[in-house]
Amino acid sequence: MPRQIFGQTKVHWGGHFSTGVDGLEEVENNYFSALELRVGWKGYGRKKWQELFGYPSYGFGLYQATFYPEANILGSPSAVYGFFNAPFKRYNKWSLNYDLGVGLAYDFFGYDPKENPDQTAIGSEFNVYFTVSVEGQFKISRRLDGTAGLLFTHFSNGRTRTPNKGVNLYGLDLGVKYNFNGYVPKKGGRSLKKDQDPRVKTVQYDLPEFQPFWEYYVFGAGGWNTSPYDIEDREKYYGVATIGMDVARHYSYKGKFGLGIDIFRDGSLVEEYQSQYPNGVPNSKLWYAGIHVSHELLVHRFTLVTQVGVPFMNVEGRGGWYARVGGRYDLTRKIFAHLALKTPGGFIADFVEWGIGFRMYGKKGPNM
Repeated sequence: MPRQIFGQTKVHWGGHFSTGVDGLEEVENNYFSALELRVGWKGYGRKKWQELFGYPSYGFGLYQATFYPEANILGSPSAVYGFFNAPFKRYNKWSLNYDLGVGLAYDFFGYDPKENPDQTAIGSEFNVYFTVSVEGQFKISRRLDGTAGLLFTHFSNGRTRTPNKGVNLYGLDLGVKYNFNGYVPKKGGRSLKKDQDPRVKTVQYDLPEFQPFWEYYVFGAGGWNTSPYDIEDREKYYGVATIGMDVARHYSYKGKFGLGIDIFRDGSLVEEYQSQYPNGVPNSKLWYAGIHVSHELLVHRFTLVTQVGVPFMNVEGRGGWYARVGGRYDLTRKIFAHLALKTPGGFIADFVEWGIGFRMYGKKGPNM
């Protein structure tokens, strides 16, 4: 079956959410502009999961923003990222889509106590790039599609470097997509007649009725974070670790709900208890456990994880609840890689989890 490839250009224009940093008022009171260049594939039904998500598009892109004035203490970030675009609803001549992008951003002027002391919003030159938009897509011509929408963009480092207040943008995006001829691997592109539409027709499957089933999994993760308070010491790092155990119920081909237990070790908790233990914080104070509920969105071999939990005991400086947002990738049917951001009592980063997990299924197991 042929593959459908496209190229896309998008422009952004909008403003900044305030970080509360006095030194960034000039930047945040100005607008920003940005340019995206994308290459992607249209999922028209080569795989069954593509039909489940309304025939999405996905691929890779380059991002370049300009913050004004251009001579500023924050920089003008660039990014490389992957994206996923799928419809909420298709209409006769257009569709209403959601668009997600995640990648690595660079070209920030990170905080430095000597070289850049007034920029106390973000402490690293390299950061995570995350963007989400809701946009309309419409056909312009035989090869061209247009897009227009509203966007939100976030940059942060997951507290791998302090400070980490993050940089958040909002605005409008406009885009033009060029649809190339479909191609067959090792055989080359398709030949089209002069007026033939290059968009490959969608494929529909007669999927069997979904049979719900149970899944059980455990994962271990590690990482590091920095002081939540001290931004002067650039070499102060703490080790973190997580063990998670979950049971989940698959309710459709696309998702599952779950319940799980977390065990955390956070080395930075020593700063929360050092006033209570001037002779040294006991190791037991660095450990705590909690229970969470979860939802997981299944996209082929990728899983988007969202969880909210509460600790079994009071943990100084971490609030009364926590959240986890991240992704997993199935290395095999039973083994997966785990990458997620854990946040305490709000949406300020606590640490990033890098891990691996193992799953087992109930009697029925996956049926597609």
